[in-house]
Amino acid sequence: MDLPSDLTLIHQPTRLRIMGFLYRHRDVSYTRIRDLLELTDGNLASHAENLEDAGYIETRRAWTQSGFETRYRITQSGVSSFQTYLQELRRFLDEVEPE
Repeated sequence: MDLPSDLTLIHQPTRLRIMGFLYRHRDVSYTRIRDLLELTDGNLASHAENLEDAGYIETRRAWTQSGFETRYRITQSGVSSFQTYLQELRRFLDEVEPE
């Protein structure tokens, strides 16, 4: 599948799962993503950093009753890029589907 260069970052399986989860839920705690996607702390942190550097997600600290927590939120650029990625993926699947 030939993807535009800005979408190849999303195509990596772990980053694709993170983006898909954030696309659906928009704003999620670090621990929820880590636990539900069964990632290690280091794995999530490194992939999230790549997505944040690309402008697809934002990291923020939020106050909760039990203290501060790290949260990830998909950006508008992330939403747009993920939607484009999904269109490209659908186009690819349509091309390989037997007639």
